[in-house]
Amino acid sequence: MSEHPLRRYGALMAVCMLAGAIAGGVSAAFGDRSGAGPIIVAASVGLAMAAVLWVCARWWRGLDEAAQEAHKWAWWWGSTFGLAIGTVALFTLAYGTPSVLTAAPDDLLLGGAALIGLAQTLGYSIAWAVWWLQRR
Repeated sequence: MSEHPLRRYGALMAVCMLAGAIAGGVSAAFGDRSGAGPIIVAASVGLAMAAVLWVCARWWRGLDEAAQEAHKWAWWWGSTFGLAIGTVALFTLAYGTPSVLTAAPDDLLLGGAALIGLAQTLGYSIAWAVWWLQRR
């Protein structure tokens, strides 16, 4: 992998996007709820995740110690607060306004997972910026 940081980020994003596109395409083609569809989807998503983890591990080893510490600190604190805030938002929505939640159960489950993931990513991003701003 290239030593230039933007090329490394670009390669990481390209592999993630390609793996996601392949897994999404397979899910769209074989995602029916009967037959071998769920097994094919699980296998394609598993292979996509393995490819992304492999590229991420290579990217991680290329970071210097300060960047690794920034990411670890941001993930620990930012995603923890994001999880807490996202959970409060999810429970407030679920129990405070149950009439709004009229979708199918699997859609509600995926929507809740997406909300938590978004809150964790937002918390991570804020904490990462704070970590670097404190050390400038």
